[in-house]
Parts: sequence; structure tokens; C-alpha cells
Amino acid sequence: MAVTDDLSTSLKEAMKAKDKTKLNAIRQIQTEIAKKKAEKGEEATDELALGVISSYVKKMTKAVEEYQSLGERGVEMAEKIQFEIDFLSGWLPEQLSEEEVSKIIDEVLSEMGDVDISQMGKIIGAVMAKAEGLDGSVVSKLVREKIQ
Repeated sequence: MAVTDDLSTSLKEAMKAKDKTKLNAIRQIQTEIAKKKAEKGEEATDELALGVISSYVKKMTKAVEEYQSLGERGVEMAEKIQFEIDFLSGWLPEQLSEEEVSKIIDEVLSEMGDVDISQMGKIIGAVMAKAEGLDGSVVSKLVREKIQ
């Protein structure tokens, strides 16, 4: 089933169950997909939908950290956002572990030979092309550690 169809089905289920948290999360994603669709003038493909979900999850992960830094005042909001992250992550491909990412980086570095920090973008691009389910921030961090 297409991601957009699955989101619509989940929206209907959330409406029937009167689950406002899931309902709000799905509506937010559908709104973002519609915006991207209008911007690009294309159909809502799975790739577009997954890109929107991934971007939203990353943005909300940062928001959780900010709310948690507020202490007791931010706990309730952090928990609400964390639920959205967990719920929406169900549509995303499983992320590779740091150990698996590190192996891919080692493979790319051995293929590229002698590299330095100025080639970091090229290295990250090559790593990202090797596998799905890679978090760019993790790749960037690990590449930086390995080539410094």
C-alpha cells in the first residue's frame, strides 16, 4: 500500500477512535505533503511522503530536546511530541546502527583512497548512495571522526 494511502487509512482509524494525538500528527504530515506537492508540481509519491515524514521527525526530535531542557515545564510537551515521533517513525525505513554505518564508511574510504577533510561532502555523498536508512547527521559525525 502506498504511504499516502496508508496515511489516509490511519487518519480514518484515528477519527473513529477519536485519537486526537494521532489525528493531529497525520493531518500535519498530510498538510506538509500537500505543500511539497504544490511546490514541486508533482504527484504525492512514496518518496515525497517519506521525505516529508523524515524531515518532520528530525525537526520534532530537536523540539523534544529543547522541551526537555526546560525541565518540568517542558515534560508534557516533550512527551506529546515524542509520541508523534514514535508514531510517524513507523512509516520510515529502519535506520542502520552506527556500527553498520561505520562499516559502510570504511568501505567507501578504502575505495576512495587517500582523503582529507576538504572531501567530506564527496565522502558523505558516496556513503549515502550505498544504502537506504542512513541518517545524514550520523554519517557526517562518523565521517568527521574517521578522517580527522
